[in-house]
Amino acid sequence: MRYGIMSACLPGEYPEVIEAAGKIGFDGVELNVGEDYESNMLWDSQGRAELRRLLSQHDLALCSICLGTFWTYSFASPEADVRARGVGFTTDAIHWCVDFGAETILVPITPGAEGEGDEAVERWIEQLRKVAPEAEKNHVYLALENVGRGCGRTAEALLRFVESVNSPYVQVYYDFANGLGLSGDPVGELHRLSDHIVQIHAKDRGGAMGEGKVDMPAVAEAMRAIGYDKWLVLETFDALDADDPVAATKKNLEFARKTFG
Repeated sequence: MRYGIMSACLPGEYPEVIEAAGKIGFDGVELNVGEDYESNMLWDSQGRAELRRLLSQHDLALCSICLGTFWTYSFASPEADVRARGVGFTTDAIHWCVDFGAETILVPITPGAEGEGDEAVERWIEQLRKVAPEAEKNHVYLALENVGRGCGRTAEALLRFVESVNSPYVQVYYDFANGLGLSGDPVGELHRLSDHIVQIHAKDRGGAMGEGKVDMPAVAEAMRAIGYDKWLVLETFDALDADDPVAATKKNLEFARKTFG
C-alpha cells in the first residue's frame, strides 16, 4: 500500500503542504483543485515545473488530482457553458496527470439544479462520455467518488455511471467514511465495487483515524479480501482542528499504516 494526503488536509499552499507531507512520511500528495483552477500552479508551466521540483525534493509522487472544481462547475449543471467548462478543465487535468506520471483524477459526482433527479444523472453520463476518450488515450482514470450531495452517493449509483459510460478509464474512487455517512455499509460497498475501485479515500467519522464511527479493522479486512493494494489517500480534515495539525496528521498516518498495511 502507498499512502497519500489530500492537500486541503494540511495547512498552507501546495509548497508548504508538500514539504510537510514529506517530513511526515507520506509517499505522495493528492492536489486539490478549487473554483479558481485557472490560477492554480498546475495550470501554469512554470508552476508545474516548480511542483515537480518540490515533489522530487521531498521524495513524493503526485498520487492524484482532486477536481473539487466540480463543486462549482458541475457536469450536472443545466447550463451548457458550465458543462463545457467542466470538459475543458477535466481534459487539462488529464494532461497534467501525464506530466507528473499520475494515473488518477478524483471526480466528485456533484449536483446540478436543486431537486434534479435523472436529468442530472444523464448530464453526468453524457459529459463523462465526452472526456472518456481522452482519459483512455492517456491512460488516466476518471475515478468517481461517492460524496454527500449529488447523484453518486451509493455503490449502485456509482455502478450506474461506470456501466453507462462503459470505459475502462471511468471507474470508482471509494470513500468508506462517506459511505458510512450516507447510510451505506462500507464493507459491503467495497465488495460490490471491488472490480472498479482504482483509489480510496481514508478518514473516520467523528474523530481522528480509529477514534470515530468507522469500523476500521472490518474495512481493512474487506480491502485485503478484494486485493486492494494501491494508493490510500488520507482526507483527514480533523487534523486541521488540532493544536498541531502536522502532528495530528502524522498520528493518522501511523494508524493507517498499522491498520491497513
